[in-house]
Amino acid sequence: MIKKLSSIKDLVIIFIITIILWIVLSIIDAFEIVIDFLKLHEDYELDEVLLLFILFGFFFIFYSIRRVKEAISVNRQLKSLNKKLEEKVEEKTKELKLINEHLEEKVKEEVSKNRQKDILLIQNSKMAAFGEMLSLIIHQWKQPLNHISLINIGIELRLKLDQVDNKILEEDTLAIKKQIEHMASTMEEFRNFFMQKEKEVYSVKEAINLAISFIEGIFKFNNVIINLNMEDKKYLTLGYKNELIQVLINLFNNARDIILEKNCKIKTIDLFLHSVNNDIIIEIKDYAGGVSPQIITKIFEPYFTTKSKDKGTGLGLYMCKSILEKVQATIEVENSLISIDNIEYKGANFKITLKKYKG
Repeated sequence: MIKKLSSIKDLVIIFIITIILWIVLSIIDAFEIVIDFLKLHEDYELDEVLLLFILFGFFFIFYSIRRVKEAISVNRQLKSLNKKLEEKVEEKTKELKLINEHLEEKVKEEVSKNRQKDILLIQNSKMAAFGEMLSLIIHQWKQPLNHISLINIGIELRLKLDQVDNKILEEDTLAIKKQIEHMASTMEEFRNFFMQKEKEVYSVKEAINLAISFIEGIFKFNNVIINLNMEDKKYLTLGYKNELIQVLINLFNNARDIILEKNCKIKTIDLFLHSVNNDIIIEIKDYAGGVSPQIITKIFEPYFTTKSKDKGTGLGLYMCKSILEKVQATIEVENSLISIDNIEYKGANFKITLKKYKG
């Protein structure tokens, strides 16, 4: 008990136990028994025993008080230390709250900046895509306009020579009408391209064919051939058809540009369409030397481009990746090798993975 003394309360308890013990000993006449024992044994003196008890009592009280004082001192030190620790914890808590508040503000600020950057990137990409589409429309219209111009020159010449033939005039009028219908059809296709806003279930094959119809004229002019290798299956997916068309046009145009820039011997782009389990795979391959290992991991980053400033913004592939990610699709690139006439050619292989529509 003495070792466990930690306060005045413990000392009071010891005194109470001592008094109770004294009363019990008095009731059983313990003191008289001791005195009788001392009388019968002359070797012991009563005053010596009493002195021993008194000394023991003083020692006990002194030791108990000392232990209590030590315990009180330790308690005070612990309380003081505990108070300092509480103050320190409170101070650090305030600092952490302040840091957290600043961090939240910083995060919100950075998120806002990133959103603004994304909006700007999307706007820039849309403008680039719009410009690309306008150039495609101009090219698509160039041939029918030239055809109409030639017909008109023929009509004027016959009028000047007074060789007007109603049958020939009727044929010329019909030819002009067909060219105008072709131009109107082209414009309608481009108009639909810019109108889509909601997801739909669509045929991947149809999207590929539409993308090629937009660019085939200018590709033929550049002597670049697109070979289609598509399995005879119905490939349906859920998403934005026109956005997939935009991605495909971007990949085709990139392949064409590098083919023309390097004046490649093989001016061919191969497209493969097949499926693996629940995925639809589109692969677009060229044979123009491939992508440098130093930049192959960076080409999907915003504003990264190997083209000059007047020829590229560095947003094309980044937006392709962003567009596909909206429908849980992916795009990746690797270099591939192909042997033609015992000559090995290296090229880039862009792989798009779409989710099959299960219905």
